[in-house]
Amino acid sequence: VVLVYRRELGIELPLYGEISARDLLRIAKAMAAGSGTDDGWRVPAVPRAFDGVLMRGPTGGSAVVHVGVMIDGQRMLHVEEASHAVIVPVTHWTVAARITGYRRRAA
Repeated sequence: VVLVYRRELGIELPLYGEISARDLLRIAKAMAAGSGTDDGWRVPAVPRAFDGVLMRGPTGGSAVVHVGVMIDGQRMLHVEEASHAVIVPVTHWTVAARITGYRRRAA
């Protein structure tokens, strides 16, 4: 997501290593609550290109542990060790049940 935003939109997103543990926890809680009011991201009514995709891990659980980026309204790009960078429809069996929501960068 960071690389796509930098290369395609000219936007520098913070890296996790640059965010304090306190801020990271605050942002994670805000995103989990769907508020999007405190983290620079909003919940879109309909996903579109460059929206972030929040996902649970492949083994379950409720925590968001993975992100991707929408390339259009139906497909996302994400990277996983087992598959490298892939573009898949959000309805694909490998991601559909893992997606917990979408976020759009506030202007």
